Amino acid sequence: MTYEEALNLIHSRPRLPSSGSLERIGRLLDRIGHPERSLSFVHVTGTNGKGSAAAMLARALTLDGRRTGLFISPFITDFRERMQIDGEMISGEELARLTEGLSPVLGQLDREGHPVSEFELDTVLAFCWFRERRCSAVVLEVGIGGAHDATNCIGTPLLSVIMGIGLDHQKLLGETVAEIAAEKAGIIKGNPVVCYPFQPPEAMEALFTRCALTGSTLHQPSAASVEIRSETLSGTDFVYGGREYHLSLLGRHQVYNALTVLEGCRLLGLRPETAEEALATVQFPVRLELIRKDPPLLLDGAHNAHGMTALTDSLSRLWSGPVTAVVGMLADKDMGDALALLAPRCGRIFAVPVDNPRSAAPEEVAALCAPFCEDVQICQSWQEGLSRAMQEPGLVLCCGSLYLTGDCRRLLTGAIPTA
Repeated sequence: MTYEEALNLIHSRPRLPSSGSLERIGRLLDRIGHPERSLSFVHVTGTNGKGSAAAMLARALTLDGRRTGLFISPFITDFRERMQIDGEMISGEELARLTEGLSPVLGQLDREGHPVSEFELDTVLAFCWFRERRCSAVVLEVGIGGAHDATNCIGTPLLSVIMGIGLDHQKLLGETVAEIAAEKAGIIKGNPVVCYPFQPPEAMEALFTRCALTGSTLHQPSAASVEIRSETLSGTDFVYGGREYHLSLLGRHQVYNALTVLEGCRLLGLRPETAEEALATVQFPVRLELIRKDPPLLLDGAHNAHGMTALTDSLSRLWSGPVTAVVGMLADKDMGDALALLAPRCGRIFAVPVDNPRSAAPEEVAALCAPFCEDVQICQSWQEGLSRAMQEPGLVLCCGSLYLTGDCRRLLTGAIPTA
């Protein structure tokens, strides 16, 4: 099997909701000897920030000398980003070999009426690779939710990490923050728990309830104890717990993500110096990523109101001049609230389609932005919108969908030809 054939097989698997995911992945793991049982996990969930936190934690564990697996979703520019060891993606040859090895079992489960979904297969492929390479720690990012997510097939993790909780994926997780928080709290299993310093009261109630049921201890860093020294497009310098840190990831929200990570590192027994180096050197694409310096061009995957609040707050601190935005969103997101937060900060907006079947029409995006921004223009492709935006003075921001920002990143880094 070639790498391309492996990708075709993976992407041909059904896209199923979280319901029943644990039963399906459990059957597959039974057939192949439960590779996850030989691994130690740090399990990360949340509405926003979980990817950044996972990247920081994995970097810290690697710097501590542990062979560290990282499983994240979605990928941005290359499918292999989903599975990494010590910052290196799985090779195409390894992914093809592992996929070919699982193919007969997948076919057997299909014939029995238990087809494994794409995300479930991705998760098991990662487990097989991490076991094969003898990882001593794995940072595992939840796909959607927590309790019923495929990643929750693992036993008790070393640490559960709960990042900021807000409204997203309501059709799958619940209509209220309390319901969503209860679903995400399902990754807590009698182990230490660290949570983001700012959570809605109803989310905290759900976390406390789950901790009480499982005998877990909840740890939360103190946002009031952080002193931010400087915030620039080169990063953020802050003091916490009497120690100075430089954070390579941009944005005030990343500082609070970092506080959660620092508390997690403490619970994992990592040295402060290791955590300090991790924050200074971590990299994570399209999370307020500065892809061009002069004039600045930022890529950010904010796609809901929770994420857009963090993005606009960061913009107000990092840049005082004009902002031109390229915005494309998926139709199944809560576009109205998110765009009402972003549009007032922009002098001009290019509304674009996303290369995804779930894309919202650019006309709909433009209509939602128009009450808050005087200059909104509709483009027939994201390439057109990005090209026109890059001719404008000041800062250019591309946001609204990880699919859109991933495509922009590939184009700007030369991974795909311009259209």
